[in-house]
Amino acid sequence: MAFVFGVFGLIVGSFLNVLIFRWGERPLTGRSVCASCRRRIAWYDLIPVVSWVLLRGRCRMCGAKISIQYVLVEAGTAAIFALIGLSPLPILMRLLALPIAALLVAIAAYDLRHTIIPDAWVYTFISLAFLSQLLTLLPQGSDFLALILSGPAAAILLFAMWLVSYGRWMGFGDVKLALGIGYLLGPLSGFIAVMLAFILGAVVSLAILLPLPLIARLLLRWGITHFAPSQSYTMKSEVPFGPFLVVSTLTIWLSNMHSLSFGLTLLLGSL
Repeated sequence: MAFVFGVFGLIVGSFLNVLIFRWGERPLTGRSVCASCRRRIAWYDLIPVVSWVLLRGRCRMCGAKISIQYVLVEAGTAAIFALIGLSPLPILMRLLALPIAALLVAIAAYDLRHTIIPDAWVYTFISLAFLSQLLTLLPQGSDFLALILSGPAAAILLFAMWLVSYGRWMGFGDVKLALGIGYLLGPLSGFIAVMLAFILGAVVSLAILLPLPLIARLLLRWGITHFAPSQSYTMKSEVPFGPFLVVSTLTIWLSNMHSLSFGLTLLLGSL
C-alpha cells in the first residue's frame, strides 16, 4: 500500500510543480516548456525525479539550470504519501489525508517562492482539515464547540501579531494557514506546531544571516526562493513563515498517525 501511495505521490508532485510555477501567471493547461529557451519539453523529460536526475538538473536543449524545487516537491510528496499509506488510519481517512498533504506541500513551495499563500489553496486546506477532524472526533462523542474553537486556538497568537504590527510581522495568509492547522491537529498539537514553526524559523533565519554554508543559504543558489541571485539576505529581508508552519505541521501530523500505529502494536502484543 505504501508503494502505491508513494508512486501516486510522485505523479501528484509533478502536477503540484505545474500548479506552483503557473498559478496566477499562465494557464494550467498546455504543454510544459523550458523557462529559459521556451521550447517544449518532451514527455520523457517529464518523468518525476528520474528525468531531473538523468539530465543533471539542466534543460536538454539549452543547458539552462532546472530548479531543484521540481525534484524536492515530487520526492517530498511521494515520501509523505507513502507515510500516509503506511499509517493505520481507515482507508477513507488516508484518502482524505492525501489532498491535505498535497495542499500543504504546494502552499510551502509557493510561499517560499512568492512570500504569499493563495486564498483558494488555504481556504480549501481549512475546509478539508475541518472535515478530517469532524469525521475523526464526532464519532467519538467529542464536543462540536471544542472542534469549532480548535482552529482559532492555534491561530490566535499569529492573529495577534498580525493585528498589533499591522501585517508587518506576520502575513494574514499565515494566520489563515494556522487556522487550518488547528483544525487538522487539534488545539494543543496545533499550538505546538505554531511554536515549533517559530523555533525552525529562528534557526533557519540565523543560518541565513550568518556566513555559513548551510541549507538555508543554498536556497538562493538553487532558485527556490523569490530572491534574485544578485541579492543577499539581511535583517530586513522577508523570510516566509508558511514553509515553517507546514514542516512543523507535517512532522506532528505524521507522527500522530504512526504513534497510533505504535500504540496498536503494543496493545495487540499484550493480548
